[in-house]
Amino acid sequence: MTKKRVSELIKKYNIRLARQNGQEGIRVFGKPSRQEIAELKNLKPEIMAELKRQRDEQIARERAEAEAAERKREEERNSILSGEKKIEVRFHDGEYLTGYQVFGEAAELLKGLGLAKDVRGWGTQVPNELVKALGESFTYQQAVGFAQPAQQKAEAEKAARIEERKAKFQEARETGEKVLLSKVTAGCDGSVNECSLDIIYTWANPDGTVTEERIHTH
Repeated sequence: MTKKRVSELIKKYNIRLARQNGQEGIRVFGKPSRQEIAELKNLKPEIMAELKRQRDEQIARERAEAEAAERKREEERNSILSGEKKIEVRFHDGEYLTGYQVFGEAAELLKGLGLAKDVRGWGTQVPNELVKALGESFTYQQAVGFAQPAQQKAEAEKAARIEERKAKFQEARETGEKVLLSKVTAGCDGSVNECSLDIIYTWANPDGTVTEERIHTH
């Protein structure tokens, strides 16, 4: 009977666990009668125990659901990586953006290949070129093959930039003069009045350090 009454009171007054002045207690919503106030005080230990049981049960349920969702994602990911499951894209004609969308683990895998991007408020978009080449249903291995030339080009360009930077530092060491690494424009840093645009020079120094020079335009 006590257990049933505890459940009734919790439901009736939406009772929650609460902490005040470092002490754990309960919070009651509504206006219990004098008799019920006395009953609540008397049953407080049982009410707290039930609330904790419900809390622990909820935590365990949420953890189990999260683990199940993670297993499902892992299974989907593995089936896509193995080629067992194909990647499916869907054409979406939106109010502000029209294009092909991809979902779930397929979206994450394509983003990893540089073949998809998140568009805020719209979803994950894949380029039309990919769909033209592979269709609206293709394997992960086909996507890898499509992405490979662009990845190789990007890697080659990155390696070339690194070598070019090394060469400029070498030149600075050999000549004893600073060598220009880059020149970019940017908004004025506000240190000069009536200036809206700055030119920023980045230099490689003979001692191997890098310095930045900001020129204000008027």
